[in-house]
Amino acid sequence: MGPARPADVAEGQVHNLGTTGTALADWGGMRGTVSLLAAALAFAATSGVAMRASAQQPQAGLDCKAMTGTAEILGAHDKTFLIFGELHGTREAPAAFGEIACEAAQQGPIVIGIEQTAGHTPLMQDFVDSEGNDDDRHRLLRRFFDGSDWGLSSQAFLDLFVRLQKLREAGADIRMIGFKNGEKGADGSQAPYEKSLAESLMQASAENPDARVLVLTGNLHARREAYGAIGDSPGFLPMAMHLPDDETLTFNIQHPGGEAHTCQADGCGPHAVSGREVGLNDGLYLFDTPGTYHGTWNVGPISASPPIGKMMIVR
Repeated sequence: MGPARPADVAEGQVHNLGTTGTALADWGGMRGTVSLLAAALAFAATSGVAMRASAQQPQAGLDCKAMTGTAEILGAHDKTFLIFGELHGTREAPAAFGEIACEAAQQGPIVIGIEQTAGHTPLMQDFVDSEGNDDDRHRLLRRFFDGSDWGLSSQAFLDLFVRLQKLREAGADIRMIGFKNGEKGADGSQAPYEKSLAESLMQASAENPDARVLVLTGNLHARREAYGAIGDSPGFLPMAMHLPDDETLTFNIQHPGGEAHTCQADGCGPHAVSGREVGLNDGLYLFDTPGTYHGTWNVGPISASPPIGKMMIVR
């Protein structure tokens, strides 16, 4: 049995397959009604496992610095959807995600899901496929980064795109997707939005059946437990609960504290964020008994990543 699990996801224990080799327990959680489209996409995602098994050709020569346990977990669990819940506005989460993507790309093609609108997909793909020169970076800065404070327009995300471009240049098979394409319901419900996120990812998987889908998103969307109603806001199922159960792993970010670029009552900028000492080294871990998430990615102390974009561009 592994060390104690963080208090916010209290059930079970954690383990890193690199040290314990414990098998991941199956689970059957609460699920919403799945549309015919979603069911068809889920079937396509499941069918993709066999296609990956026959089509994967390991990509040698990538210089990956993924956290401890990454290669072992990716090797032991050929899941279609790997969802990494983050705290927006840090340097460490996008950097760690980029190295996990590197390790996954060594095992076969990958789709990278970024919490941006579908209209950003060609822009992201163009940069990843580019030479990564100054003109390419300037074009990405001008069209993707808007200087907003919510984390996806940060220096850390620019660094992530540069890392992905370098991996692509080294031979990695990387396909990009912006998977935001919906809005909240008329009653203010988050439910239609969460479902639309999942459907975008399942569509990407159906179009790329030979690839794993790695997603960096706010940890709210990565949960596998329903949110209850709060006041007049109805409850909803997070994005991860609309993905195929047996083809999905979700990981919640853990850290001992530090700073993140967030907006609070005193304005937007670096703010202190409390964390937990969970008795684990930095690394990727699976819980012996999945609960709110299947596992955790411990990124170490966090630091704030400032926004970049329009404020930097001389027009």
